Amino acid sequence: MPFETPSLPVLIKRTQSDLASDALRQSDAQVLARALGGAAYGLYGYLDWIADQILPDKADESTLERIAALRLNQPRKAAQAASGSVSFTAAAGAVLDVDTLLQASDGRSYKVTAARTASAGSNSTTVQALDAGTLGNAEAGLNLIPVQPIQGIGNSFTVLAPGLAGGIAAESLESLRARVIRSYRIIPHGGSAQDYETWALEVPGITRAWCRGSYLGPGTVGLFVMRDGDANPVPNPEQLADVKAHIEPLRPVTAELYVMAPVRQPVFYSIRPVPDTSTVRAAIQAQLIDLHSREAGLGETLLLTHIAEAISGSTGETDHKLLAPVADVVAGPNQLLTFGGIAWL
Repeated sequence: MPFETPSLPVLIKRTQSDLASDALRQSDAQVLARALGGAAYGLYGYLDWIADQILPDKADESTLERIAALRLNQPRKAAQAASGSVSFTAAAGAVLDVDTLLQASDGRSYKVTAARTASAGSNSTTVQALDAGTLGNAEAGLNLIPVQPIQGIGNSFTVLAPGLAGGIAAESLESLRARVIRSYRIIPHGGSAQDYETWALEVPGITRAWCRGSYLGPGTVGLFVMRDGDANPVPNPEQLADVKAHIEPLRPVTAELYVMAPVRQPVFYSIRPVPDTSTVRAAIQAQLIDLHSREAGLGETLLLTHIAEAISGSTGETDHKLLAPVADVVAGPNQLLTFGGIAWL
């Protein structure tokens, strides 16, 4: 948290209080030693705090955001509001204005983003959540009710497939910290594989990226991205187009860019833990999920020895029998090995 520098009157009052203390009044030397020692201790603490702010690995939130604004093309990613289409019934000629407020039964609020002069019967328009973040996402079929009645328009708006999507939370502090630290470690080269990954990570919602040179032949660049913060982490065509649109002005003119979604390949486990308790099972599952996040990148092989090591490192586990998988799990060039669950034996 930010260091609050005490004002001069506060410091004077603290010193006066120390000097006037009944417990210390009998010795002037002791009083001065303790008063000056307390002041020096606060200054040393402030210097320690300043030292932590110099580099991003320990910087406070406000300082880290300032560093990010100076070092990154895309500072801290703001929250995005969910949007989508809704249908409604209306009389011919009824007018639906932009910013008309709609509300779900659970209190979530949305606004109309495209005005319509309705035809008789069923019509459609687009809406957006008032509040940015994941809470605005909604499945198809959700009913929304106008906050105020609209002349000539029915009192029910229905969310159309595939639902209201695109709502994402503001970038977490640790995600921002990782991007800032990455900017120190990876020097831009005007179009290297790491540059493409950096550009992709600048797009709101993108959490992981992998670049593969000559993926579809000489002069082509294959870029795979994931959105781990979404309910469905595999990007849809619209989200892939957003990534490509962001990178197009930045990439070398000689490269032909293809932005793609990885193919998820679930890995299923069969394990007999010792002892077989709910606590041990939960620990093993957490360890395997963490293993996938650390070692199962795009096209990477998941080693059987590392699977066994992760299980053995689970809290409370003393022994286990791993019946599946029975060998290293190999991923294709476009595949991402994901945790598929555990069958307990």
